[in-house]
Amino acid sequence: MISIEPIHYGSPAYLETLELRNRVMRLPLGLNIHDEDFSFEQNCVLYAAFDGEQVIGMGSMSREGDVCKVEYLCVDTAIQSQGLGRKLLEQLELAAAAQGAARICLDARVSAQHFYERAGYRAVGEIFLLSYAPVEHILMEKDL
Repeated sequence: MISIEPIHYGSPAYLETLELRNRVMRLPLGLNIHDEDFSFEQNCVLYAAFDGEQVIGMGSMSREGDVCKVEYLCVDTAIQSQGLGRKLLEQLELAAAAQGAARICLDARVSAQHFYERAGYRAVGEIFLLSYAPVEHILMEKDL
């Protein structure tokens, strides 16, 4: 049975999310997530999706003023397109609303833009590359 639970920075589950993100988001680009600094996530809202004890998805979100930002949303490639990403995103949106945020935003990979549009996000600005993930991204936002 799949469950989505809050996790803590530095916990064993958190460390598993780093391995998941590395496998799904960095290694295919020839990069290694362990070369990046994730200390900012100490101040993030963090969720992991579990299938039993195994981490199969995760979401992290920061906050600045009345805007929350989805920093990462990642689902194991073996189970993508089965609704887990949407459930994780909804959990982050609920957490943002509970914190009193007026808006939520994210840097979406262009390849995932339609996923976010179906969830009510709109593209803002031009396509860009992130230094730590050199694939096309676009800023997207949603009013809460």
